[in-house]
Formats: sequence, C-alpha cells, structure tokens
Amino acid sequence: MKIAEIFLSVQGEGPQVGMISWFIRTSGCNLSCNWCDSKYANEGKEMSISEIIDSLPPNECNNVVITGGEPLLQKDLLELLSCLPHKIYVETNGTIYDSKLIGMATYIVSPKLQFMNDAYMETLKKWKYQGTFKFVIGSRKDFDDALKLCKELKLEQTLDPVYFMPKGTDQKTINTNIINIVEWLKKDAPWGRVSLRLHITLYGNKRGV
Repeated sequence: MKIAEIFLSVQGEGPQVGMISWFIRTSGCNLSCNWCDSKYANEGKEMSISEIIDSLPPNECNNVVITGGEPLLQKDLLELLSCLPHKIYVETNGTIYDSKLIGMATYIVSPKLQFMNDAYMETLKKWKYQGTFKFVIGSRKDFDDALKLCKELKLEQTLDPVYFMPKGTDQKTINTNIINIVEWLKKDAPWGRVSLRLHITLYGNKRGV
C-alpha cells in the first residue's frame, strides 16, 4: 500500500471526535477538491502490510483511523483491515463501494458534492446504511446542496446521525462557518449534528496531528 503518514493523535472531526487514535493516511485520491487540506497525501511511500502494522507500537490505544486521500483506492485495504487488531474507522468520499469491506470497519462517508453525478449518487445509495455521513460546509450553497442530498437519500431517517462540519484550516474561518451551520440546522435540519475540527483548534493546520 502507498502510505503518506502514520501517527498517533486525537480524532478531530465526525462521530468519533475526541477519540485518541492511530492514523494511517493512505496516498492518492480520485477527486481533486480545491479546498483540500491534505494535498500532501498524493505523495507517499510503498509499505507492506507488516510494515504498516509494525509502525503502530503496542500501547493501550485500540483505535485506528484509515484516511487519505481515498483509502478505498488501495487494492490491499481488505488485507490490512483483516490484519489490524484494532477497532477500525475508515474515512471515504463515498465514490467507491466494495461489499467485501462491509463489516470490516466503521465507515465515515464524506460526499464531495461538487463532483456529484448519477454514478456517484448510485454509489452513495449503497453506502446509505453502511456508513455515517459527514458534509463539509463553507457556504449556504454547500449547506443547501448537502441538505438536498440528505433528502434524496432520506438520510434523516437512518439510525446514524448526519454530521455537518465547517470548512476551514484556520480557527477564525471555522468559527464563522460553525456558527452559520448551527443557525441553518436550527431552522432547516434540526435532526443534523455539528462536527468540530478539534485538531485545528488544538494544533493549527499541521501534519501529523
């Protein structure tokens, strides 16, 4: 597998916010968001499954977050999920669905709405009951587009909460966007939840945190 970085930190966003975890960031993505805060994940080094596991020193942290990039591009992801003796969380943009991976991890699906088309929508329908959805919001249009998708997929009727996370890599921008999200949710989608970006609050926009 091609890996950009492996590190121990706190999960800063989504349903597991605040959870101490090992992070395995895979290299490569099939989308190119202009606001991406991990473009460096396009670079990395080839590592065997055993090398990856050996990079997680034994300690009392039993959580692993596999992120990217887009982890589902990695052809050996199933083998890695099978070998890790941890509680595993995989963050994906939802463009790829592989039924063999279901049940191997907890999935957090973050659709990138600017790339939405019919094929993408059909894949997200497969993820509906298999992952927790999280949307990145930087404007009212972002929120309206996310809300439209939620209604089309009837996500508000699923058991898992739907998360709305502020776009931004600095605290001022995040604060502005998160206040807007709260007000929009209060008015139009009180079933939604707000996600923090705790790692930015704690460390700023840095790698390895």
